[in-house]
Amino acid sequence: MHASFDLSLITAPARPIFYMMAGPISGEQLLSFAWALADHWPERPIINLHTDPLHFTIVFLASLLKGQYCILSSNHAASQLLALQKEHNALCSSPTALPEELVNLSLPPLATLKATQSDNPHLAVDYKAAYVFTSGSTGQAKMHIKYWGELVARSHAALPLLAPHHPTTTTMLGTVPPYHMYGFETLILQSLHTHTATASGPSFFPRDVEKLAAHIPTEHTLITTPVHLRSLTTARIALPEVRRIISASAPLPHDLALEAETLFHAPVMEIYGSTETGSIASRRTINPDPWQLYDGVTLTADPTSTDAEAYICTAPYATPHPLNDIITQKGPRHFTLMSRKGDLLKIAGKRTSYGALNKALLQLDGVLDGCFAPLFSEAELQNDKPEPTRLQAFIVSSIDDTTALMRALRHYIDPAFMPRRFVRLPHLPRNAIGKLTRHAWESLIRDYAEKRSYPPFSIPATHPALPGHFPQNPTVPGIVLLEEVFTRLKLKPHFIENVKFLSIVRPEEPLHLFSSALGGGRIRFSLHHHDGHTTTSTILRGTAKGPSL
Repeated sequence: MHASFDLSLITAPARPIFYMMAGPISGEQLLSFAWALADHWPERPIINLHTDPLHFTIVFLASLLKGQYCILSSNHAASQLLALQKEHNALCSSPTALPEELVNLSLPPLATLKATQSDNPHLAVDYKAAYVFTSGSTGQAKMHIKYWGELVARSHAALPLLAPHHPTTTTMLGTVPPYHMYGFETLILQSLHTHTATASGPSFFPRDVEKLAAHIPTEHTLITTPVHLRSLTTARIALPEVRRIISASAPLPHDLALEAETLFHAPVMEIYGSTETGSIASRRTINPDPWQLYDGVTLTADPTSTDAEAYICTAPYATPHPLNDIITQKGPRHFTLMSRKGDLLKIAGKRTSYGALNKALLQLDGVLDGCFAPLFSEAELQNDKPEPTRLQAFIVSSIDDTTALMRALRHYIDPAFMPRRFVRLPHLPRNAIGKLTRHAWESLIRDYAEKRSYPPFSIPATHPALPGHFPQNPTVPGIVLLEEVFTRLKLKPHFIENVKFLSIVRPEEPLHLFSSALGGGRIRFSLHHHDGHTTTSTILRGTAKGPSL
């Protein structure tokens, strides 16, 4: 490794590593906390669940001092944590209570951590420092081992992006969790390996970010995501000392980047990377320039692939890994991003990608968040992997008029890919880093499946509700129709949002029922006349909510 790279746990430990609301924490204090913790904790890997950067780092360093490693996963479901605990013989360390089956090592108050030493040992370049899991945005989360040497080298490679002017007086202020690779690299490793520092304190809500920034005595770099950046711009918070804004985890809309630059008077940069490769390139969002690779990072054609667009990423002391995206190289140091592998979509002989469609959707005025997805019927979902022929879009919008949004969208995408409907949601089920995982996306598709068709039926003339009901001109009561509808839907309605009756029904008349899942236990239904071959006019339609029978 280059001689200027320090392989110790903390570079120059006499300096401030963290800034808290109460003041700075030096590297020497940090080492003392970590040694005290290591003296009391068992020699087992730690599943690090802390969200506060200071607490996360103390646990991380303590695990290294014990000769162990930390496990970082964005999925904190009890079943996932239990599986990791068993597979690695690991223990959890969490700021909150965990289910009884999970062993939780709580971090004691820092004032009680009294160490007998504060050594700052060096680690080997091939030391396994962290086992990091992907977010699952493209499928099942996968584990990747991160070695100390590659982590140190990548911190120095990213420094010109994160603190281009005054590294010794720059503090990272993040809205992202440190257990995700993005937050781990920018908020934890940067402050350990370079002369930057990190702000530590509540930063989930916009006013928390504003308050924490006000207590930072130095200029700062904001580490965020498109979802968080939109909330910060909407709240119009004050960030007077921000010198650079960094975004990652999802494509950043051009208009949002421009708005943030105008509001906060700082350039907005995007990081390109993944859990597998770490961060490897950057660009300024509002410029048309291609992505620029970090120093020491190279892209070469994948010799094992017949795809001309397949590339291998190589970085110092890192395991070479194929890119998950389709790119076009623009010389040895630059490239343009085309789409994600597996993101391509083909309908009516035309091709696009979900990423391109989402980009068009997010640039519409009034759309705060959104994504495209296949529109399947419940019958189609019975197949293992149905090919989409129709699309829908889930949106979080400040505009009630979805017809106007649909009209605006037609200017940006081919008619073959226009969504059949907009589904308005209060928010998308993104994780803490702002990603919409594959599992969450597929759950939306299932919850909002289109019409399910039920076998035709009729109300017999012998039904007990019919005698005396319009004698000589029998008509089925509306309450009977609803009872039959809910029975076939297997729904126990707690709340009927609306029902509109449009036509009368005679005894023995064939009827055809359809339903659409709307998520959250809500079902839209419609009942139609049926002539024995086709469905004709509508009898009633409505929406109800309740548990399945």
